[in-house]
Amino acid sequence: MASQLDLVGACGFADIETIGFHELTPREMAKQVARTGLAVQSAHFDWAEFEKRFDDIVELLRLLHCPVAVMPWLEPEERPATPREWAAMADRLAGWARQLAARGIRLAYHNHDFDLVGDPGETPLDLILSHDNLYWQPDIGWLQVSQQDPEKLLLRYADRIVSVHAKDADPSAGKGDERWRNLGQGVVDWPRVLRILAGSPCSDLFVEHDETPNHAETLRTGRSFLMHQLAAEVG
Repeated sequence: MASQLDLVGACGFADIETIGFHELTPREMAKQVARTGLAVQSAHFDWAEFEKRFDDIVELLRLLHCPVAVMPWLEPEERPATPREWAAMADRLAGWARQLAARGIRLAYHNHDFDLVGDPGETPLDLILSHDNLYWQPDIGWLQVSQQDPEKLLLRYADRIVSVHAKDADPSAGKGDERWRNLGQGVVDWPRVLRILAGSPCSDLFVEHDETPNHAETLRTGRSFLMHQLAAEVG
């Protein structure tokens, strides 16, 4: 974790999103972050961590002064099979959101592709965002490879977006990790995406590339691309 933080800082970033605990206690993890001077704007914790380590999540968020928690992933065997089961899962998330809100923390859900499938109004994402206290962290790459009109979904739930994973993609490259691209090197319509986000509560764009062969290049390319795009499209 220490080397990851150092690399992010060296590439010009001041704000980050963390994931999990890196086999550290909340205090140990917060100490490592504090050493770098980076600000943690958001933190990912998977379903099992919410179920088994909720108190540790609360403590880490407090120590990091982090205002947003994100539930980003369900293992295939953990995923509900029916809309009713997804609705029950959404209820559970909303319960955690109420506990976090009492501490000034918002809880968001991060999508992939499996949670965007279903009848209109009954996709897992629809059921989750039917709760007013749950927010959304769109993964732009996954929207691009799974939706005919990815910006349509952004517009539909624009008022619930707290941040995004800024990830580019080329859907024609296949179905695996070979689809992902450094920002500006895929087919995402970034000017349109950024104009939509400018009208939402979104405050953070987290640079991501799932399987980059060069971490430093991805980080520098992503930061430079977004800064130029934001200046041109948002001002």
